[in-house]
Amino acid sequence: MSLRAALHLRRFFSTDAAALSPPKLRNLPYRLRHAAVPAARAAVSEYLHSTRCLPSSHADSIVAHSPRSLLSFLAALPAVPSSLPTAELPAVLRRHLNFHPLNELPFFLESIGAPPAAAPRSDLMFLADHPSLLGAVAALAHFGFPWSRLGLLFPAVLLGVPPDLISARLTALEARLHRLPRAAIIAACLTFPSLLERDLSDCDPLVKDLGTTFRGLGPDLGASNDIDAFSGVCRRMRMFYDAGAEIGSIGGLVTGSCRVFLELGEKTIAERIWFLKELGMPGKELGRFLLSNAKLFDLDFSDVVISVPEYLRRIGLVECEVDAAIEKHPYVVGKNQLENLPRVLRAMKLEHRFLEKISVGGENLRYLSPYFVLEDNSYDAEVERAFLDGMAKVKADKKAQHVDSKLEFLKSIGYGENEMATKIIPVLHSTKDFLQERFDYLLERGVEYTMLCRILTVFPKVLNQGKDMLNEKLNYLTEELGYCIEYLDCFPAFLCFDLENRVKPRYTMLQWLREHGLLRKHLAPATVLANSEKRFITTLYLVHPAAPKLWLECFSSRMRMECYLKNIYNQHSDNK
Repeated sequence: MSLRAALHLRRFFSTDAAALSPPKLRNLPYRLRHAAVPAARAAVSEYLHSTRCLPSSHADSIVAHSPRSLLSFLAALPAVPSSLPTAELPAVLRRHLNFHPLNELPFFLESIGAPPAAAPRSDLMFLADHPSLLGAVAALAHFGFPWSRLGLLFPAVLLGVPPDLISARLTALEARLHRLPRAAIIAACLTFPSLLERDLSDCDPLVKDLGTTFRGLGPDLGASNDIDAFSGVCRRMRMFYDAGAEIGSIGGLVTGSCRVFLELGEKTIAERIWFLKELGMPGKELGRFLLSNAKLFDLDFSDVVISVPEYLRRIGLVECEVDAAIEKHPYVVGKNQLENLPRVLRAMKLEHRFLEKISVGGENLRYLSPYFVLEDNSYDAEVERAFLDGMAKVKADKKAQHVDSKLEFLKSIGYGENEMATKIIPVLHSTKDFLQERFDYLLERGVEYTMLCRILTVFPKVLNQGKDMLNEKLNYLTEELGYCIEYLDCFPAFLCFDLENRVKPRYTMLQWLREHGLLRKHLAPATVLANSEKRFITTLYLVHPAAPKLWLECFSSRMRMECYLKNIYNQHSDNK
């Protein structure tokens, strides 16, 4: 399952393969390349300290944590003669720095773990160009912040908060979290930069929650001075906050769930948070429910297979309601993974019924246990046989690609292993990740979940379009035509028509007729778009006998949209 509840771990560098490859030192003789990096490190450190007047500790930290910038510096040097002795390389580097001032920002940003794009202005080369930057760095480094993690505080704290205010807020925070080591304060500030951005009085609930949580996790954590251990706790707290838990509500629940903060992987926590959010559990209740029922984290959903509707009947959902939902949404029938249950239920509009069952806690949590599922693994053999026959035909097609990943995508959004799924798979022409991205985008735009599943059943090729094209079509529907997103439930085919060659030309023609008083009645998109061009021309003729001629002269060549209005008005003026 793709992890939709993103872990809030800051990624500092681009994951693009080309961007990650180190610069090639083709300008240096091969025999000098091994000695070039240490020599460059020493030369740049000396330059920053002696020429730019940075403290030696800052200069050494910058150079020690910026290997890529060092390689870029070396790669930008003029070609070095192959006869140059190794001993003379440091002098060459120093001489180059004397005549070519160093752009210090890439070195600094890389050293603190911030992306190069975070630079506030590209025309400012020197750290001294930012008045409060070095003072803020000095205040944080003096307190004990690891140099390579200061990027978490850039630019909001490093550029936005005066150094003396940073020191004052750290001192006040240390006083509030007394008897806790500085590692706890550092981890809290790195995870929650607002502790340094705002007055402590504005963060009072968060400070109290941090203190209660740290102390509630036992003496071992409280006595340690391990920033990573405290950071892990803070990140897990932030996951619950970001899911909707009230700030100040976590500390009181720590006693019975210490292992959630100290042992469990963040991926497991994120998966459980996503699972409950997809079922519709309010964010304010989510943290309390999970931490009060920590055994939910021990359940493994990934390899547990359920069968719909048999599983839904077993957990006690009203049978007539289940039957009615299955009749209306037949695409959910068949086998699926337990981890996909929230979206199976959303596809049937039964998620709240199931949530009512498990929200009670206690015995009802057994419905999510693999043991409960395995007690009765009955399924509809006819549905299974039709699915297997359909998949055999799909895989026999030589043009078939990514069949298993497409099936995995369909199951992840609520489709079961049934004949309908096998008919949709050949129509989809993309990878699982792209299909999921487009599906989620349509949800973000306001398309209702069950509606989107029905659209996909009838017009699966909707997901063969990129996000940009879907965005253009939805914008045209809502902004230009004035329809709400819900109209797609009546006419889902709107998303399948070519925007430039069908939708815009026809509506441009109708708009021109309306502006000149020739068209008074409203034509629904289904009437305008679903008909063939011959039928559309017939519709135009009924509006005015001369309209078809105008349409054929202006739009039959399929010119670009910016020419449409010009042509139509030119034609009108010529006729006059």
